[in-house]
Amino acid sequence: MWSRPDDESRLEIMLARAATAATFAAVWVLVATRLGTYTVDPNRNLATSLRRMGEAWAVTWGVAGLLAMSTIPPTAVSIWTVLVAGLALMALARFVMSLTPWGLAAERPRAIVVGACDSARALSSSSWAEQDIDFVGYVPFPGENSDTMSHLRPLGTLQDLPGAVANHRADLAFLSPSDQAVTGDVHRAIKTCDDLGLQVQYFPSFLDVDDRRVGLAWSGTRPGLSLQHLPSASLAELAKRAIDVAGAAVGLIALAPVFVACGLAVKLTSRGPMFFKQTRVGKSGHTFGCLKFRTMRVGAHKQQELLRSASTQDGPAFKIPSDPRITPIGRILRKFSLDELPQLLNVLLGDMSLVGPRPPIPSEVEKYTWWQRRRVSVKPGLTCVWQVYGRNRVSFKRWVEMDLYYIDNWSLWLDIKLILHTIRVVFSGTGM
Repeated sequence: MWSRPDDESRLEIMLARAATAATFAAVWVLVATRLGTYTVDPNRNLATSLRRMGEAWAVTWGVAGLLAMSTIPPTAVSIWTVLVAGLALMALARFVMSLTPWGLAAERPRAIVVGACDSARALSSSSWAEQDIDFVGYVPFPGENSDTMSHLRPLGTLQDLPGAVANHRADLAFLSPSDQAVTGDVHRAIKTCDDLGLQVQYFPSFLDVDDRRVGLAWSGTRPGLSLQHLPSASLAELAKRAIDVAGAAVGLIALAPVFVACGLAVKLTSRGPMFFKQTRVGKSGHTFGCLKFRTMRVGAHKQQELLRSASTQDGPAFKIPSDPRITPIGRILRKFSLDELPQLLNVLLGDMSLVGPRPPIPSEVEKYTWWQRRRVSVKPGLTCVWQVYGRNRVSFKRWVEMDLYYIDNWSLWLDIKLILHTIRVVFSGTGM
């Protein structure tokens, strides 16, 4: 017969529940801080805020749930109740806090500016800086004019930097030395911030160049910066667009018989539409409908994640040498890149260029790291450096590096060379 638990049993249950709640709360704070959950304001970017909160709670559930299940009596508390109720309470607290002035301030990283010059002032006085960063003050390099930074509180000299970081609980350091700053002092400031665990962002004054393209460069394992003179942006873009329109128009007319043959082959050999339209990511993250001759069975794209383990391409990209979803005629079209001919229409419409990084799908872009996202800073193209020299033989990291090389070293002559090399590659039949 069921009987009420005595006072001692009730106390054990209450203590177990309190211990479970405390375990989840402690792990949540550590994980959320580590994953940067609080650095994204839900009022500005709701989707990213929800995604980071979900990621943090998933990790919290794994760590805290394991601890709770292994140390707390299972009859004392329902883990599933903690999971559902905890997520709801954390989300409610997160969004309520984001509406308060204290919560808004807590979400912004606290930053110290190291340097006193026009560049340092521009970094710390713009509208975006005031919204996203809590600047606690500045530390000048020796010999710099502190009057430039009158909008921020002075925190002493460069020798006082460790104390200033500790006293003001800084999370981030913006280094922007003037031309008068000594290189040795800049190195010491970077080392000091690094030793103290601060993230450092370096903005040297010599990069204030409006007529140069700045990109990453490597000599062996040593990183550097490449500076390239740019022609008039409007003139260069106009010339590239003129080549795109002329090339696409000539290609559509000259290849009209090939278009008809490919279209009929697709339509007569498998059920489904002649063309396949897929959402791709274009310049600056804008999406568009990318056209191809259909090479797979209808609905095959829904099976991609099921075949992810068989992909021979690392990273977020997806490549299978003998994809079972491809139709027999589709395999021939892919081998000679004929399935991509309809993208000449995308070029005419302005969604794509003849030459540029291949357009990725949105799910791939979501997995990009910060440096890989620069790949979608330009208009995508029918062919690129990877299409000519890498194809299916390089890692995804090397693929992106090839695209960034193109972006940083673009010229009309480079476009022409890549177009000519693409014709050779198409006839070699190396497509998948």
